[in-house]
Amino acid sequence: MSTFMNDPRLPSAEAVLQECFWGDYNLSAAEILNRLDRNEPGFDRFLFSKIMNNSKHPSRYLRALFPMETLKRFLEQELKRSGGNKRFRLVAANIFEQYDLVPEYQWRH
Repeated sequence: MSTFMNDPRLPSAEAVLQECFWGDYNLSAAEILNRLDRNEPGFDRFLFSKIMNNSKHPSRYLRALFPMETLKRFLEQELKRSGGNKRFRLVAANIFEQYDLVPEYQWRH
C-alpha cells in the first residue's frame, strides 16, 4: 500500500476518510485508492455516494479521485434518480461548468 505515498490523490482520500466516513469503516486512504485502481465492483459508487452525502467540498474530492467519464455517468444517473436534487445539480454544474443546471444561483440582470 505504500506505493500511494506520492500519489497526488492521497490528500483527497485522507480528507474524504475524515469528512465522510466518521470511523464507520476500517479503511485507510491508501486502501481507498487501491480499491479504486482495482475497479472493485461497487466501490466507486459507494465512495461517490459517501462523498456526495457527507463532504463539505464534494466537487473537489470527486474531481481528485474519479475519472471524468465516471463522474459524468454517476452524476447523470443521480440527477435523473433524484429528480434534480439541488446538491447534485450544484456539483454537476461546478465539475462540468454547466451553470445552467443551477439557474437559481445565476446573477439576474
